[in-house]
Amino acid sequence: MEPSVDLFPSPHEYFRNHPGRPRKRLGQHFLAQPKTAEKIVEAAAVKPHDVVVEVGPGLGALTAHLVGRCARLHLVELDRDLVAFLAQRLASLGERVRLHAQDVLLFDWDHCVEEAGRPLVVVGNLPYNISSPLIFRLLENRRRIDRGVFMVQREVGERLTAGPGTKDYGVLSVLLSLYASVESLFTVGPKQFYPPPKVDSLVVRFSFLDREPDVDLEDVRRVVNAVFQKRRKTLANGLKGAVPMGGEALRRAILRAGLDPQDRPERIPPASFVDLVRALKSESP
Repeated sequence: MEPSVDLFPSPHEYFRNHPGRPRKRLGQHFLAQPKTAEKIVEAAAVKPHDVVVEVGPGLGALTAHLVGRCARLHLVELDRDLVAFLAQRLASLGERVRLHAQDVLLFDWDHCVEEAGRPLVVVGNLPYNISSPLIFRLLENRRRIDRGVFMVQREVGERLTAGPGTKDYGVLSVLLSLYASVESLFTVGPKQFYPPPKVDSLVVRFSFLDREPDVDLEDVRRVVNAVFQKRRKTLANGLKGAVPMGGEALRRAILRAGLDPQDRPERIPPASFVDLVRALKSESP
């Protein structure tokens, strides 16, 4: 089916004919370049049997290229005015497109995948203010999601793929490295949006790994969070008070994981954090 671009106006056209302005509190920057929207959707490699969740469809830039490519399209939009606009534009498509007027951080991934009968494809031009929290939510629901393509603030995108020893390496870098395959695809400049943001955006593609560490995600996240909150401190000092054990037991656990208690978190590879979680559990009272 041909893209349904005729269903959706450009951001300039929409705001010329509707009251209001893009909402800063929702981080709204609408993609105004159809070719870029098409390129993002192409990167998701959507198949006719796929069930797709689009995060923050806004004025339909990506939606126009998703409609007709998949078995069902779920649109999750918080802005009530945009929900009403999308509902009117997509009414003729019936149950193939379903609108969810809600915060995507509260979206019921369980129910959606049970209804779909298969893992989901997730696509979106993510509002800058929810990018990191949403990625954590996707990690929690990784067994329900097959793959995704997102446009995020460039700074966030660089953290997703950063390696040890770099300034961008942190909690997201470690967790995604352990549970997903992530790649940067291309940058998108501010002039392609309305209103233009002050920074570049980055399109990233990810898929969750079939095999993952034999430790609980929340245990890994708790340890990684603790040390990166104090990233200028040594590993031993960063974990002090964050785990239920005394200093000597903590030192033994760090050494058992093959790490130096005086090392800094940004130098530790993701797999070593898994070893550290195992060692901490073995020393726990």
